[in-house]
Amino acid sequence: MRFIALVALTAMFAAMPLQAFAASNSCYSASEAEAEHLLRLHSELMVITVTCKQSSIGQDLVAAYTGFTRDNLDALRKAEHTMIEYYKNNYKGNGISHLDKLRTRLGNEFGQHIANSSAPEFCAQRRDRVMTFASYKPNQISEEVQRLMASETSYVPVCTSKTRVAKATKF
Repeated sequence: MRFIALVALTAMFAAMPLQAFAASNSCYSASEAEAEHLLRLHSELMVITVTCKQSSIGQDLVAAYTGFTRDNLDALRKAEHTMIEYYKNNYKGNGISHLDKLRTRLGNEFGQHIANSSAPEFCAQRRDRVMTFASYKPNQISEEVQRLMASETSYVPVCTSKTRVAKATKF
């Protein structure tokens, strides 16, 4: 029985596309890491909005989130384009499906915070973030993205000079 399981496992890894293994050796440039973190912030605000609906003083989070998205649309589109290009360069395909998977993964990540506690607890802790970021100017959003980059791990490590050399010399 163990032999059959081992054969099945070996066959599964043999059937995996090579880019799945190659992707584990990729890294983000600084602009790609910034793009992921801006999309991370946007996804967090979306999950908060959908879950909580109102701020702690009854303000409409949907209107605030929509305003945040509208006011930062150029930066969000640029972040999406950056990630699509990253995925095109590191995976097969056009990159859009990988961006969709990133967006889903980010939404699920914040949804897990709700599952780990409860919606009322989640909302008590985070609901006012939507109002805060809706009032931020672009430079303040950029500062927050930089803070997030320093405090939260991205899905792909950021390139260092050592990883850039390794990527450049890889055959």
